[in-house]
Amino acid sequence: MRKAYFYDSINKLMKTSELTSSLQKRVQRVTDEGWENIPFVVPPPPPRTLSASLPHRLLAEAVKVLSSLPSVKEMNELDRLVNNLFIRREVVQSSRLEGTWSTIDHALTPGDQSDAGKGKDEHVAVRSYAKTMDELIAETITKKERIYSVALIQKIQQHIVEHDPQSKGVPGKLRTPGHPGSLVTIGGLNRKEDSQYNPAPPKEVARCLKEVVDWLKDEDLALQGDAGTGLSLPVRLAIGHAHFEAVHPFTDGNGRTGRSLWAIQMICAGVMPLYLSGYVEAKKDDYVNGLSRAQKQLDYLPLIEFICHAIIESQLELKKSQQAIGDLPVVWQRRGGFRKNSAAERALDVLLYRPIITSAVLQEELGISGPASTNALNQLVEKKVIRHRQFENRRPLYAAEELIQLLSRPFGSDVELALEKGRRSLGLMS
Repeated sequence: MRKAYFYDSINKLMKTSELTSSLQKRVQRVTDEGWENIPFVVPPPPPRTLSASLPHRLLAEAVKVLSSLPSVKEMNELDRLVNNLFIRREVVQSSRLEGTWSTIDHALTPGDQSDAGKGKDEHVAVRSYAKTMDELIAETITKKERIYSVALIQKIQQHIVEHDPQSKGVPGKLRTPGHPGSLVTIGGLNRKEDSQYNPAPPKEVARCLKEVVDWLKDEDLALQGDAGTGLSLPVRLAIGHAHFEAVHPFTDGNGRTGRSLWAIQMICAGVMPLYLSGYVEAKKDDYVNGLSRAQKQLDYLPLIEFICHAIIESQLELKKSQQAIGDLPVVWQRRGGFRKNSAAERALDVLLYRPIITSAVLQEELGISGPASTNALNQLVEKKVIRHRQFENRRPLYAAEELIQLLSRPFGSDVELALEKGRRSLGLMS
């Protein structure tokens, strides 16, 4: 069974004594050979109310940040562009949390043709994950809470892991008693006895997952929270995530699947989604601690505080990135002095969406001939807007290095330093 590496950064073994009393009553054991002494926790349904005191000032700040985001129906062209790029950044960051070492280059490299028919490949996996997120977000805008179902969760997980060479189990299949990979623990490297949390036993998975899905799709619960009379969106993000991960419905891919649900919840609330995996990656110990407290003690406060900080910091990251990305076409045009409406000038907008590009892709995007596409790319290389990188499947690849460095920089790091690194790789700086 595969275990997310970041759970092992904190050594907290799973002991029934550290469970809150109500959870101790929900511990189950299985009869499978070698697993008889492993205590599994059957999580309760997610709560509809919380009696504990909440961090109201921090929650108010996070809600204000979410309210400042454009609604999904009011997103302008730049909003849509940055959302598209940040989906690719998200899938790379979320995958890294699970030990999948793809990069933003792999997420952005054209794979529509080269991926066809490929089996297990990390680069294909991250592109499939990004495509799944694109489709998921488009569908959620239309359906809102009606999108939630157990089948949807299975579909997301299937598309995330089906090309991942490190993945175990059958993509899209819930953990089922007696089937390979049905018993999982979290953390502890390769010793189940050293696990940090033992999620729902296989016979309880389907029922517990349905409880989480029913909670997520509850429109009244969401409306009350968004109206200020119930669980606000940051609280729902924390609770839903804790319970989904406590069920751990699949042999593998639970973390990536669970984090993809954050975007759905935000869109259901009517706002342009923020992508939080970069913050999770930067503050993974705090994330693991918060998740552990929620799952073992039903104490959601640390995870709620974590989610609030993730929202606040991720919006700052978005604003800085969006400003820099929006400025790039002007910078490129000034650098190149391209003739108005020429293929090279029109290609500048294409590069924002396709910063790693081939002649065939540009030809299709602009509706121009092959020679015209090649000529435009050569002009862009000459003016140091892009550079020729390598060949993939005998096709030359070109890269807008400044944009790629913006997207690949560590969470919270300096935008200008990333741009400078991109300019250096283009040969603009000695």
